[in-house]
Amino acid sequence: MSAAPQDSPVHAAPALRLTAEERAAFDRDGFVIRRGMVSPEELKPLAEACLGDPEIDGALVGIADSQGNMQEVVTWTDLTQPDMLSVIPRMARFVDGAEDLLERPVYHWHSKLSMKRPGSAGRWDWHQDYAYWYFEGCLYPDMLTATIAVDRCDEANGCLKLVAGSHKLGRIEHNKIGMASGVDPERLALIEQRHRTVLCELEAGDVVFFHGNTLHASGPNVSDRPRTLLHMSYNAVDNSPFLAEGQEHHKFKPLVKAPDDAMLRQDWKTVLNGQPFWSRTGEASGSRSTYGYTLLRGARPKVVASN
Repeated sequence: MSAAPQDSPVHAAPALRLTAEERAAFDRDGFVIRRGMVSPEELKPLAEACLGDPEIDGALVGIADSQGNMQEVVTWTDLTQPDMLSVIPRMARFVDGAEDLLERPVYHWHSKLSMKRPGSAGRWDWHQDYAYWYFEGCLYPDMLTATIAVDRCDEANGCLKLVAGSHKLGRIEHNKIGMASGVDPERLALIEQRHRTVLCELEAGDVVFFHGNTLHASGPNVSDRPRTLLHMSYNAVDNSPFLAEGQEHHKFKPLVKAPDDAMLRQDWKTVLNGQPFWSRTGEASGSRSTYGYTLLRGARPKVVASN
């Protein structure tokens, strides 16, 4: 895998497209890491906003892992708002990267902030994303996620773990495991004997692209540092869900690319509190999502300021 030159300003280089070597690594391993794809200057508003508002205006929800420990996440699909979270997933470097790797036009599937507070025990059990997206009406696994490390991610604070080459296994059946869902442990043990597990340790601003069938997980945060990832998932345009109902939010919508200097120009009106999130839909604590995860803590209602 090649790395972006650390001394080159990201906004000055139109050559943000992934290289042939990086595309080959993705085909082989099911993921590829681009170091320094987002500069410290570009990342600063997002990092500061997440530190300043770790519950994202009350939209962050608590989801159970298999052992019942809480992991926190907030998800959205709409990219039409004048909010930072609507701009970043539309930026050309991420959309172009997804299209280079999938070799076809893409649109935004959904994005989410996955946040681990210092000392939090929650973890993401081993799973494939397409194992869930399949049931949302996508015929093919022509889907991937581009993940920005908002802060340094290592084993101590619960970085991503990826199983190299696992995307070639095809879709694996996922079952209920405790209060969550994931890959059958017996099958997982056999996979781990034949495939390499990679700790996806990232510096802030590094980006990892991983296939919808790549097995991934993350551990607890045993450090005194937060761990925040921005996951931006894309689907091939010709793979829009065939389901007539229940997937309106995931249906193909034209994706208008934002220029690659949008983060530098801070091309938004609001930072975090102008984005509509799924978690505002009012699921009750204790309920299981369609993905098989138990909701431990719902979102707070959005407070609208009065004049």
